[in-house]
Amino acid sequence: MLESARDTEAVRAGTPITVGPITLLPIERVVLNTNRDHRRVWISAHKQPYALIVCDAGGIRAIDRDGVAVSLEALREKVPGLDTVLAAI
Repeated sequence: MLESARDTEAVRAGTPITVGPITLLPIERVVLNTNRDHRRVWISAHKQPYALIVCDAGGIRAIDRDGVAVSLEALREKVPGLDTVLAAI
């Protein structure tokens, strides 16, 4: 019988990818699952695409994993340090 189970979730900026004049910044959802009983600990993690920020001559815009436009302001609130990453691009 499991004594303790915990999930930790974070949304973070991934590694920017530059292709010609376009920079893509993946936004990732990372989930860490931990479970333990009196003798063992199980840890698992998975990473999923959350959104994609596109930076090009037309400006900066974001889309979700279904290709629907996403508010940059909403992503700024959800992703710690996003403004710092965008300023470096």
